Amino acid sequence: MKNTEIEKNKQAEKMADLTFALLEQCQQKQEQMANNLGLTVAEFKLFLSFRDDSSLSVGDLAKRMELSSSRLTRILDGLVEKKFVMRELGVNDRRTMKITITNAGKKIQHAIDQIYIKAHRDILDLLPPGADESVIFAMEKLHQAMKKWTIG
Repeated sequence: MKNTEIEKNKQAEKMADLTFALLEQCQQKQEQMANNLGLTVAEFKLFLSFRDDSSLSVGDLAKRMELSSSRLTRILDGLVEKKFVMRELGVNDRRTMKITITNAGKKIQHAIDQIYIKAHRDILDLLPPGADESVIFAMEKLHQAMKKWTIG
């Protein structure tokens, strides 16, 4: 094997280790955030999936979360019980179901947004001075590369 191949393999191994560690750390933090809000991790992720939308069809939500309808139904059942979301039959097509965030759910969603922003500001504050822009640039490039990789 050429020297450049050996170096590429070492870089790939380091990237794999870092990716796994980052994923694990993010999952632990999400679990902690969800628990602090009285949510399951799946419920927490559902709120994140709404983004700026106040209502979505079950189908759109399932696609965003990459979940089966049956798994999504179980998550929604918990949120309906907690009165954070409502199910409504589609106006134009009664076979469709629309999920709407309630006022109580909007408070939770706002809290999630604030917690998420604070968590990421805290991370940026832990970086060496001036490193934040280069880290974000590298993350954007990595995100673009991974999108190509997952599609291809």
